[in-house]
Amino acid sequence: MGDELEQTLLQMRALVEDAVSKTRQRAGAAQSAVTVVTDPSDERIRRTAERLISTARRSVTLALPSCQATMSGALSGLLDRLREISAVGVAVRVLGGPEILDDRNVRRHLVPLPPRACFDVRIAEHQHQAVLIVDERMALLRAEFGRAGAQTVTFRVPIVLRALDALFTGAWSTATPAQSYRRVSARGRSEIARQVLVCLTSGNTDEASAQSLGLSVRTYRRHVAELMQELGAVSRFQAGVHAVELGLLAPGALAA
Repeated sequence: MGDELEQTLLQMRALVEDAVSKTRQRAGAAQSAVTVVTDPSDERIRRTAERLISTARRSVTLALPSCQATMSGALSGLLDRLREISAVGVAVRVLGGPEILDDRNVRRHLVPLPPRACFDVRIAEHQHQAVLIVDERMALLRAEFGRAGAQTVTFRVPIVLRALDALFTGAWSTATPAQSYRRVSARGRSEIARQVLVCLTSGNTDEASAQSLGLSVRTYRRHVAELMQELGAVSRFQAGVHAVELGLLAPGALAA
């Protein structure tokens, strides 16, 4: 399922970039709808993002992929402002790769907020587009556009906004809440751990599961015990539930 999701996200990203490219070609009749900046500085990206955020009334969506170092560096510093607007009712969603948890500015925002606030940070293992979307009416996009290279585009074009929203929603729906992600170590996210979790939800005996993985029953049970401790589970079923919640297993795994 992970491979299928990744392919879907890559296809959607291609659609977004194609839509942006076509929009730029037609932008002569609507210059205010599209603004293109080639290889902008961090400071310019930050100022543009601050200007867009200042107009937010309902929601702000921010994706910070690790591959976009410039975008990430410029926008991670905006979290103070995003936290402020979340405290007055603007829904803020921040999506990033595991690397964003290395940023002190990100980690210090992973604390409880007042009941009215909505500031949600999630971690996605798969690649996603670098983008800032405000109220679903304008966006700041950072991407590679063929021979033109890296560019930042600010636009208010419905077809592109819809494509970006679909792209982000796909990544967000399978991402893991940052606080939960931090609970699980790299060992709990290893390939052998994933295989053991799949076996746990399959209903097979320990003997059959161990044989399918090429492990001894003793080694298999040791992996199970370590995973249950890692996940804070008191039963194997609960371990499966927690694994789905943390994004370690696909949502349909427990029904298999």
